[in-house]
Parts: sequence; C-alpha cells; structure tokens
Amino acid sequence: MEQFEKYHPIMTPRFTFDWLTTATVKEIFALRHDPQLAAQTNRPADDTINQTVDYISQTMLAIMRNQQLTWAVSDREAGKVVGIFAIAPIDADAGQAGLHLEIQPDLLTAATIREIIGHMSAFCFAELGLSSLTIWVPANAPYQDTLVTLGYKADSFTDSDYADFDLYQISRAVSITPPTK
Repeated sequence: MEQFEKYHPIMTPRFTFDWLTTATVKEIFALRHDPQLAAQTNRPADDTINQTVDYISQTMLAIMRNQQLTWAVSDREAGKVVGIFAIAPIDADAGQAGLHLEIQPDLLTAATIREIIGHMSAFCFAELGLSSLTIWVPANAPYQDTLVTLGYKADSFTDSDYADFDLYQISRAVSITPPTK
C-alpha cells in the first residue's frame, strides 16, 4: 500500500478533502465541538480546544504511520470547512476499512452523500486496493436509500454501543488483482 501522506488534496466536483492541518484549529474545533456533528459518528463532542489539538496531532500521526486517512472537507462554493471524513480503521491485510463522515446537517442531502461516499468508496477500491467498506449511519438517517443506490447493503450487528445506528457494507464486485502464475 502506498504512503498515505500522498493522498491530499482529493477533489470532487464540489468538495476538497485535505489534511486537518490545512484548516485552522478553530475551524476543526467548531466541527468537533458541535454535538450534532459528533452524534453523526457516535463520539463525544470536544469540550476544549486542547482536545481538538490532541485529536489533530494523533490523527496526523496515524496518517503518517499508514493507519488511517482523515481529511477536513471544504465546500469550495461556500469557501469554508464543512466536515471531516475518515477512513479508519484500515485493515490492509483483510482489505477492509470503515468510513466516517461528519458534515454540517444542512449538507446531509442525497446529492452530497452520493458525491462524497461515492467518490471516496471508489478511491478506497481503486487507490487503496480495499475490497470491503463499512459505514455506520444514524438510524432513520434520510440518506440511507442513497447508500443503497451506491451499492451498500444494510447489515445486522449486535454492538450495543451503536444501538441508534445502522450498519451498511459494500464489497468490490470485481477483483482488480491480477491472477498469480
């Protein structure tokens, strides 16, 4: 697998994904401090800016160690950071990873989910060589049908920590690994 530090910026038609360090700490803190955004991925909101600084430092260290990929998501039309997207954990040996999206609630539309999750799923399969992706979404999230349209399938789970979430998975349909001789 390639060195993760090369994977920035990534651009979709509307959004730019770049390292958390390209945004200001105040921008990332505003996202991490927001309880609505924190609830999207079942994590506690940051109470202090120091917690956010620690998060940024630990995240960038994990990226440099090829353990995860995490980006600040900027809306080029609005000219501001609107979310955080992560691929973590990444199990390269098993070809699996989890996707995590925290984005401002007004952007949780079918079009945004299709653009972000569609693009980043393709990135995971083509660039990272992964074969299976998982994403947890809040139960009854209005964009679950969009995930199904993208090829994700609802799956069952028994983790009580995620009782208010639904699990969706997708597997790469065709192997792009050449056959061995």
